[in-house]
Amino acid sequence: MQHRYAFVLPFLLLAACGNDHPLAGNWAQQVEGGKKGLQLGFQTAGDKVMVHTPPREDGSHDHLYGTYTFDANSMAVTVTCKLLGDGKPESWTGTLAGKALDLSGGGVTLKFAQGGSAH
Repeated sequence: MQHRYAFVLPFLLLAACGNDHPLAGNWAQQVEGGKKGLQLGFQTAGDKVMVHTPPREDGSHDHLYGTYTFDANSMAVTVTCKLLGDGKPESWTGTLAGKALDLSGGGVTLKFAQGGSAH
């Protein structure tokens, strides 16, 4: 359990401090009908990403952990994480355009917008 907190602590610290990294902050999946989707949190001082899964009917959700790369010149982003669960793509690529991030993998495109909170 201590190991999990060691991973999450940098995300909490960065959320509390100002950060000029283009991926800083929460990234909310844009889902039709206004439902809450995936939420991404990038560890901007490293290469880790924490994912909050969409809430279940009881309001609970899971956390997924992965890695990412970001090229500041091309604004290209690659996320390595099973965002949609087992048996689905693990590698997602896309481009950051201001406060919008589209990630594609296995013929599926997920759209995210910067802002909001994960919980």
